[in-house]
Amino acid sequence: MLSILKGPYLQWPTGVAVTVMWETSCPASSQVTWWETEPVHSRTDGRMGTRPASERQAVAAGPACLHRLELSGLEPGRLYLYQVRSTLPTGETVESETHPLQAAAPPGTPFSFAVTSETGGYGDVEIDRRVFAQIRRFRPDFLLVVGDAVQNGSRYEDWDRYFFGPGRELLASTPFYLCLGNHEEHAAWFHRFTAYPEPGSYYAFDWGDAHFVALDSTALVEYRDGRPEAIQPFGPGCPQYEFLEADLAATAAAWKIAFFHYPPYVSGDYQVEQMRAVCPVLERFGVDLVFNSHTIVYERSHPLRNGRVDPDGGIVYVVAGGAGAMPEWLHPKRAWHTAQSLAVPHFVQVAVAASTLELHAFDEHGHLFDSLHLHR
Repeated sequence: MLSILKGPYLQWPTGVAVTVMWETSCPASSQVTWWETEPVHSRTDGRMGTRPASERQAVAAGPACLHRLELSGLEPGRLYLYQVRSTLPTGETVESETHPLQAAAPPGTPFSFAVTSETGGYGDVEIDRRVFAQIRRFRPDFLLVVGDAVQNGSRYEDWDRYFFGPGRELLASTPFYLCLGNHEEHAAWFHRFTAYPEPGSYYAFDWGDAHFVALDSTALVEYRDGRPEAIQPFGPGCPQYEFLEADLAATAAAWKIAFFHYPPYVSGDYQVEQMRAVCPVLERFGVDLVFNSHTIVYERSHPLRNGRVDPDGGIVYVVAGGAGAMPEWLHPKRAWHTAQSLAVPHFVQVAVAASTLELHAFDEHGHLFDSLHLHR
C-alpha cells in the first residue's frame, strides 16, 4: 500500500525558492501543487484561504521513493500553501494535507528561528515530541538542529524514530538546518535526507539581516580512546578554515551566527577545547552568537574574546543540548565563562529585528528560564 513515510518537509529556502521533500513506501511519481493565500475573515480556525487562479505545480519525471522538488518563483513575504502527491503506475495515489511555506526573508525583514538538538543523542521520543510541539507554538521561520538528531546515523529507522516522526507537524512548515553531530556518523542518510549545497556537511545561508554558517566539527576533531583530538590544524590548507574565512569575509550582514556540534566552552563534561581553534576566525569577522550541543544541557557563556570575558566585543556561546537533560554531566561549579546553565530538556527561540536580537530559552513545557538581549 502506497503511503508517505517521511514528510513532507522543507529544505534550503532562498529568496525565491523552497525545496519540498518527502519519502514514500515504494517508488511513485512526484508532484507538488502550491497556491498563494489570502485571509478568510469569516473563519474561526485561523486558517488561510487560497487563490485558485494562482495554482502552480512542480513535477519530477520517473518514479522515486525519496522525492525532492524545488518550488521557484516565490515572492518574499508571501505565504503559500502546498500539497504533495505521489501516484503508482496502477493509479493508486497518496497525498498530504496542505501546509504553509515561505521563501527566505530579504534584508530588512524581522524574523525568528528556533534551536534544538540531541533528539537522538538523548533518545527519549516522548521528550522529542514535547519539544517539537512547544517549538511549533512559537511559529519560527526556521529551525537550527545542532547535531545528534538521531541515535545512529547509519541506521535508517533512527531518522524517523527520533527526528522526522516526532517533528512531522513542525517540519512540514518549518525548514530545518542540521549540522553534523557525532551520532550522525557522516552516514549517507544525512546527505539523502537533506538538500544543502555541496559538500553538504558545512554551508552558509542568509536570512533577513543575519548570516548563518554551519561547520562540521566532527571532521575537525575525533575521539580516540574516549578523548577528543584535533584531526588537523585549523588553519590555511584546512578546507573548512578556507571556507569559513572566505564566507565571513564576503558577508555584510548585520548579524553573524555560527553553529556546530562540539562546544568550545561549557562547564560540564564533553567540552571540546580543540574547537577553540575556530574562535579567532569567528572573532576576527565579528560573529555575534555561536550555538553548540554535544553536552546535553543548556549553557550560555558571557561574551568571550581572546579567551576572556569581553562585554563589548565578545561572542556569546550557547550550548543548546535541547531534547534531553544530563545534570550529572555538569561540573560541581560553573566555569569562569559561564553566565547561565541548567540541565533540562529545552529549546531556544531567537527573534532578530534590525539592531536587536532577543534570545529566550524554554523548557519542554514552555516555561521560560533564560533570556539574552543583544544590540548592535
